[in-house]
Amino acid sequence: MLVAVLQGAAMLVVPALIMKFRNKGLVKGIGSIGMSYLAGILVALIFFGINKAGANVTLNASVGEIGSHAAIGIAIPLLLFGANLKEAKKLSAKVVVAFSLLILAVFVVAVAAFFIYGRNLSYGAELSAMATGLYTGGTPNLNAIGAIFGVDKTVIGLANLSDMIIGGVFYLFLLTLCKPLLKKFLKAAPAASYMKGDTDFDNYEDLSYKTLPDKKSLLRNVLIAFLMAAASAGIGVLIWFLTGAEQGTMNDYLVPALMIGVTVSGIIASFNKKIREVKGNTLIGQYLINVFSFGLAMSLNLNEIGSNFPEMLLLYGSITVCSFILHVCVCKLAKIDVDCCMVTMTAGLYGPAFVPAITSQIKNDNLTAPGLICGAIGYAVGTFLGLGTGLLLRLA
Repeated sequence: MLVAVLQGAAMLVVPALIMKFRNKGLVKGIGSIGMSYLAGILVALIFFGINKAGANVTLNASVGEIGSHAAIGIAIPLLLFGANLKEAKKLSAKVVVAFSLLILAVFVVAVAAFFIYGRNLSYGAELSAMATGLYTGGTPNLNAIGAIFGVDKTVIGLANLSDMIIGGVFYLFLLTLCKPLLKKFLKAAPAASYMKGDTDFDNYEDLSYKTLPDKKSLLRNVLIAFLMAAASAGIGVLIWFLTGAEQGTMNDYLVPALMIGVTVSGIIASFNKKIREVKGNTLIGQYLINVFSFGLAMSLNLNEIGSNFPEMLLLYGSITVCSFILHVCVCKLAKIDVDCCMVTMTAGLYGPAFVPAITSQIKNDNLTAPGLICGAIGYAVGTFLGLGTGLLLRLA
């Protein structure tokens, strides 16, 4: 009982500390989600070592599973509330084309990777589907797709760990060598704006819960997101009941209904001005994603890493690199400039949180708002793109 209480407290407190220091030191370098996984893995390693030493101390699987699903179920609509998808109509044609080409590149590469290598892996189709959602949206999409397809939680954790390692190395490349290299291949960025008009799109990195102007409305939005998650889960339970209520299969209906339900309802609610314009939606959503990430990494079965991890690392590494190469090539054909190519690529491969660092590094603030908007679009469509990819590959 004591372990379960401490586990639950850690799932709430550690991500909060990471969010507090998200713009400093190591957390800034690898991102708050990456840091949450790293912290969770350290906890898993500690328990792994304790048990190897002869003690029988294990984490409560129910606390991790229920807490993680609840966190991501509430996080997804909150992230979509703050996505401000209406701003997409202000994007220039060039940005829309570049981001669309990124989506196409990821899909083509993920499918090709499955047929070349992934189909020989356990959950090969699902892993390619998760990669499609991850590299067009972000970590929430990967985890939602894995949950929808019923992928083992250890496999989902290893997929996230693979992305953290590959993504960390590749992000350093984007920050340092990418632009000097691509300038030799793509045309220079123009001085013109990448937006058709002004935008008030928020960067959650600049927000702090203590300084939010309307905490009451924010708490209302959290309650709305919770009710969306509860209703979606309830639909899953109802479907399970109507199909015979076979013992041990409820999660096969509840989890997919939860993930699809909160995504659809979150998108719909994001067009409501009173919900959309509350400051802090994305901030709280990111905190809950960190809760999910920490809880998932903490419950990793480290005994299974040796046999599955290298193969998964190769799969996700090849999808990342080949998506980059294909995206650059099609951007060359479409006459997309180097800065637009890099920022839309970052928005897809990493999500909106990583865009400001890239636009600062390449000294092109004109692309910060477009990049954030593209990342928000990725959050909205990534789960459906991955779901479609997975269903297609399962037929192969």
